[in-house]
Parts: sequence; C-alpha cells; structure tokens
Amino acid sequence: MLRTRLVTALVALPLLALVILHPFIPVFAGVVVAASAAQAYEFFQMAFPARWVQRIAGVSLSLLVATGVAAQRPELWGLGIACTVGAGLLFCLFDSESIAPALARAGHLALGVVYAGFLLAHFVLLRGSRDGASWVIFTVVIAMASDTGGYFTGQLFGSRPLAPRVSPNKTVEGAVGALGAGMLAATLAHVTFFAQTGWLEVWFLGVVISALSQIGDLTESMFKRGFGAKDSGWIIPGHGGILDRTDSLVFPAIFSYYYAVLVYA
Repeated sequence: MLRTRLVTALVALPLLALVILHPFIPVFAGVVVAASAAQAYEFFQMAFPARWVQRIAGVSLSLLVATGVAAQRPELWGLGIACTVGAGLLFCLFDSESIAPALARAGHLALGVVYAGFLLAHFVLLRGSRDGASWVIFTVVIAMASDTGGYFTGQLFGSRPLAPRVSPNKTVEGAVGALGAGMLAATLAHVTFFAQTGWLEVWFLGVVISALSQIGDLTESMFKRGFGAKDSGWIIPGHGGILDRTDSLVFPAIFSYYYAVLVYA
C-alpha cells in the first residue's frame, strides 16, 4: 500500500505543479471544478446510497456552485445555494418516510453542496489573487507535508488517540508530527519561493494551515462514519477516492484565500 501511494504521488505531484503554474488560469479552474464534482459524487454516494434522484440533484447543484465560485459569478453560486435549499425542502414534502429523517436528508444535501461545491473552488479564487500561484503551492505543500508527517509520526510513535469517536487511528503524536512537518514545509517554502511574509508570519501560516488540514482529514472520517461507509471512493491507487485526497485541502483553501485577499490586497 505504501509503495502504491508513493508511486501515485510521484506521478501526480509534477502534474499538479504544472496545472497550478499554467499561465492560463481556466486550465487550473477546470481541474478544480472537476475535483469538486468528483467530491460531490463521492459524498452523495455515501449520503444517499439508495436515492438516485437526490444524488443527481446534489452533484448537479454542487457543480453549479463550484462553477459559479470559480468563474466569480455570485449569481450562479447564489442560484445553486437557493436551489439546494428549495430542493431539500421539496424532497421533504414528498418523502414517504417520517418528517425528522427527511429533514436530516435535506441537511445532508445542503452540507454536501456547500462542502463539495463551494469550499474547494476557492482555490481558483486564490490562484487569481496577487501572487496566486505562490499562495496555492504554499498551501498545498504545507497540507501535504502535514499529511505525510502525521502519517509517519503516528505510525512510529502514536499511542494516545486524538479523536477515537471519529478516527481511531489518529493519534496526538501524529497531530504534533503533522504540525512540525507543516512548519518545516513553511520554512522551506519561505526560503525558496514564498518570501512575501516574515518569519513569524510564515510559521503562523504553517501552523494554521496544518491544523486546518488535520481538521479536514477528521471531517472526512466523520462523514464516512456518519454515513456508515467504509471508503469514500477508490479512484486514486493507494489513496482511495477524491475526498480522501482533497479533505486536507478544503479548509486551508478557504483560510489562505481570505487571508491573502484581506491582508495582502
């Protein structure tokens, strides 16, 4: 399994770098929107395994919202959010089961559209901001370093559970290792290509992005446990589904975008 993960990473990382650095931003936007649609498919496959109409609605609305965010068209993602609320309530009104679980499914629809369609697409906005390519690479590098550092530290030294109700394999030692790896990645990024911040600020960003990356990982584990699914998908060899790879990027994308545009606008 580890060998497969490493081979996949060696192939995928150079391609990812080429997409991020491509001067024609719509290329990057297309990849992110496609990843958002794949996320939505996996999420709604878990949330509505026996309800194909809700699955189609969820994926379609997520795609609309992601496209609207990526294209900076608030009328599109606003329409998607509004239709999500309307569709969820409409499904409730005509659901043959009792009202309480029907309302819960409406919440699952809204959660999936916002999580899969709205959040990750902020990477496109970040790419289009000032020094956008550097910010995207900085964010991705820290998130991936945290993921790798947490994995190996947890395997070697992990003993105290971090969140056993959500993910029994996550440990406090692994979380500390992830933070350390994130700060190391931030330091190397600052030295090599990310010089627009001071040392204290870059370490602050490293800690926050690493922490948000871990929260995203735990969130995806919570989805799987909540929906009773063993895996969210299988499309990436050795890594599972798209959700398994993007979970650590969703919340860092949000943070980095709003930090970059509010502090460095």
